[in-house]
Amino acid sequence: MTMKKTIAEHMYNILIESGRDSVWYGDLDEIHECANRSGMYDKPGDHHPLKINNRVLSALDKSHLFRKGYIKHVGRPARNYTIKKSE
Repeated sequence: MTMKKTIAEHMYNILIESGRDSVWYGDLDEIHECANRSGMYDKPGDHHPLKINNRVLSALDKSHLFRKGYIKHVGRPARNYTIKKSE
């Protein structure tokens, strides 16, 4: 039996596949691909894009795979998650 991947594991794979090491609130393609792979659109409930963005980024916030930071966007801070380097 295979274990279901977490949202953070899906995002990690998406970033590695695209040769990137970070994602922020404005990376809509990556966020929604992660939501698709995670099955978020298969579940009943609110699928508003802003709610999906927040669900994905909140999952990264809780993950040991990512380090949270902020970038400046339109004069305000925006969440940014970078893959943690293995030590």
